[in-house]
Amino acid sequence: MADQKPYQPSEAEDLFPEPEKGDFLAPMAMPSPGLMMGESMAIIVFTTVEDQRIGVPMSHQALSDLHQTVGEALRMLQAPEGGSVQ
Repeated sequence: MADQKPYQPSEAEDLFPEPEKGDFLAPMAMPSPGLMMGESMAIIVFTTVEDQRIGVPMSHQALSDLHQTVGEALRMLQAPEGGSVQ
């Protein structure tokens, strides 16, 4: 995995070749996702337990919203058992 070439969005294959409807769950992601920033969008790159890389494109606002959501989840994890979160 150390010799893996950088993630190239232009070379990535579509996760769903056909338009699909419904809810989906990707394989478990490993620690340390990557982040690519552009002028109008960002791509978070997750490496899965199967050593596949999945890029998730999102707007800067969506990235900000994700930051807020993850921050809230981390606060909940740090709360004492049965305690409340400030």
